Amino acid sequence: MRKKLLEYKNIAAQFHTIEGTTNTLNDIDLTIYEGMSLGIVGESGCGKSVTSRLPIRLLPEPMFKVTKGEVIYHRDGKPFDVMKAKQNGKEINKIRGKEISMIFQEPMSSLSPIHTVGSQMVELIRQHSDMNKKQAKEHAISMLERARVPRARDVFDDYTFQLSGGMRQRVMIAMGISCSPRLLFADEPTTALDVTIQAQILGLIKDVQREQNMALVLITHDLAVVANMVDEIAVFYLGYIVEQGSTDQVLKTPKHPYTKALIESIPTLHTDQALKPIKGSIPDPYSKITGCPFWKRCDKVTDKCRQEVPPFVTHENDHKVRCFEA
Repeated sequence: MRKKLLEYKNIAAQFHTIEGTTNTLNDIDLTIYEGMSLGIVGESGCGKSVTSRLPIRLLPEPMFKVTKGEVIYHRDGKPFDVMKAKQNGKEINKIRGKEISMIFQEPMSSLSPIHTVGSQMVELIRQHSDMNKKQAKEHAISMLERARVPRARDVFDDYTFQLSGGMRQRVMIAMGISCSPRLLFADEPTTALDVTIQAQILGLIKDVQREQNMALVLITHDLAVVANMVDEIAVFYLGYIVEQGSTDQVLKTPKHPYTKALIESIPTLHTDQALKPIKGSIPDPYSKITGCPFWKRCDKVTDKCRQEVPPFVTHENDHKVRCFEA
């Protein structure tokens, strides 16, 4: 029996800005188990990154507000609702960076340019351990080596602007795993990297997950990226999970029109068929949509789709879909 690690229970959330209110997340019901690997996919603006930041409270409150539901983190056999804790209180700080860690999509905006790699890593390690400076330094260097950083001792004393994009991402991975987290979120970890480096970074993340037996949530807009990386996939669209299942189920027997459209838009080497783009574009986040969030771009739309939000229905083998026509 798989042990629950993190649960999103019917989460709805909004951003309140000068332009208006966005329905950022809607009815998110998702469970992450110990040791599992999950891919969260969807176009930009679908709520993927917000979902990853919720458990460690890295969102600008009170501009961002959860209007419904719970985020339950299971630690020491006890459920803990992270949304009821203070955003920067002791309870969240014990979890953030140690038990739940994150690799961000752009290291240059996540790492300090005026502090060395080593000073940033040592600060994080000492915050969550009893190590002294010397011990923390050696541990940081060993984490850089585990993240396949060449000349780890030299890089320890470098500044991030002295490093290439791939090296900065390796540093982010080293920081992410330095406190042996139970769960690692990787948010678009290969953005702006060339194809060869992308493959190396993804392989490294997968290796580290296996070595440390941690749960992995990989966030991306590209289904091809998650194909060989995760056991399960959740497809997001406009703040809803529209399909969820094993990687084989979602990629080989997709049930939701959006998932099918994503798969058809992936280029392949062994076909003469032209790419089939998804018609239209994702709606403005401030717009109020009734009915299914995808109906304006769907070829199978009915009057019912325009009027009602489809329920998230479980089909055979725990394959879940939010579609009346599935």
